Amino acid sequence: MADSLISIVVPCYNEAACLPAVLEEVEKALNSVPNIDYEILAVNDGSTDETASVLQNCRMQNPRLGVIQFVRNFGHQAALSAGLAHARGDAVICMDADLQHPPGLLPQLIQRWRQGFDVIQTVRRTQPGLTKSLSSRAFYRLLNLFSEVEITNGAADFRLMSRRAVDSLLALPERSRFLRGLVAWLGFPCTTIEFDAPPRHAGSSAYNFKKMMAFAVDAVIALSARPLHLALWIAGFVLLSAFTYAIYILNLIAHSVPLVKGWASTIFLILILGSVNLLCTGILGLYLRAVLVEIRKRPDYLISDYIPPAQSVTEPHVLHNNESGLSAERHLIARKA
Repeated sequence: MADSLISIVVPCYNEAACLPAVLEEVEKALNSVPNIDYEILAVNDGSTDETASVLQNCRMQNPRLGVIQFVRNFGHQAALSAGLAHARGDAVICMDADLQHPPGLLPQLIQRWRQGFDVIQTVRRTQPGLTKSLSSRAFYRLLNLFSEVEITNGAADFRLMSRRAVDSLLALPERSRFLRGLVAWLGFPCTTIEFDAPPRHAGSSAYNFKKMMAFAVDAVIALSARPLHLALWIAGFVLLSAFTYAIYILNLIAHSVPLVKGWASTIFLILILGSVNLLCTGILGLYLRAVLVEIRKRPDYLISDYIPPAQSVTEPHVLHNNESGLSAERHLIARKA
């Protein structure tokens, strides 16, 4: 496995305060691994702070750094997909830019890959903060309850994938992407490495409760059709209950049992049946939205500028416009089909 090329994909959203430190730590960790070359692909996901200028300055100092600029914010999964699509490595490692994914684990990930594993998945033992820890546990419980593939509890987007695993992932046609689930669905030989997530190096997380809930719903819809089955079972149970209640009422009438006239039972039944109807309609709506996304065939992201990493460390640190690989227009729709 001598002279293997390792690609590091780092999505960035308002991470200007973290980027110099994380890039320095990544370089330090990779320089300790023998017989490899490496490239770093930083994907600026429409940041509103100084992330773009920080990346440009870092690119001038490190020719191994490539910079992908999005037109606007398209989300973490889209940024990961863009990095994977542009990575040239024999193995690709995805990690966040906040140093909660420890760069010190990179040599261990590469070692496991050299042992023959196609996917090395990192798993968080702990999360900084009680709220984050509880929400993470709830997320994975919900996901595994409905998912058709098992997702390891605490699995992060910090993972290494072999070239064949990356190519197989990019070949999947769907646009509603939950990469943790899709990587598990591929089924390549996989092992895990546990780690303790440290606090953020700087700034605050962009994932609030609303975004986490939306992410969880999208993950379930992308991975499984079981909610549709659940809606059918709920509707069937309520229908059976209503049928049983109707038989009970008819039996009382047949035995001349006086019935108390009132509206409570009627309102109760209306509320139950109406709630089930709305629940089933809502679940169907989520899947129809996913179908609409696939039918529209819009790209996952739009790239405004791309400065590729240098082919070797002897190349100039500054790339001119005509040296930046493909033009911005050709990169406008950059997701591989």
